Amino acid sequence: MTIPGTDIANIIAKLRNKINNFIISRLADEGITGLAPSHGAIFLVLYHDGPQPMLALSDKINRDKSTMTVLIRKLEALGYVKREPDAVDKRSSIIHLTEKGFKFRATFEQISNELIDRIWGDTLPKERSRLDQELKRMIERL
Repeated sequence: MTIPGTDIANIIAKLRNKINNFIISRLADEGITGLAPSHGAIFLVLYHDGPQPMLALSDKINRDKSTMTVLIRKLEALGYVKREPDAVDKRSSIIHLTEKGFKFRATFEQISNELIDRIWGDTLPKERSRLDQELKRMIERL
């Protein structure tokens, strides 16, 4: 018999895998190839906050500089974003969405909403809030 809570890391890992598989499957259903679930955080920030310096974007999505560079290069190669030199800090780049990146927003939001609906199902708002708070506290403790 497993003591409740002792397999939380395993449960979260399984949930993450299921989420990633759902996203990849839905992207494929939409005929979109090349994107990975990890690109979603970049789109979210750029849709919400607009163009960002690479460092600010990296901080907002909690990725190190080398990982961020790989993710942005892939999005550039696929035509979703472009880099422009930062006028203030010549060592930095500003990441902008391209027209293709802006057009992807409707699909991004549709898949995101479907995912949220799948995850929560008929869970009551009070239960959603409680789980959300508990997960955030776990993150803080780590």
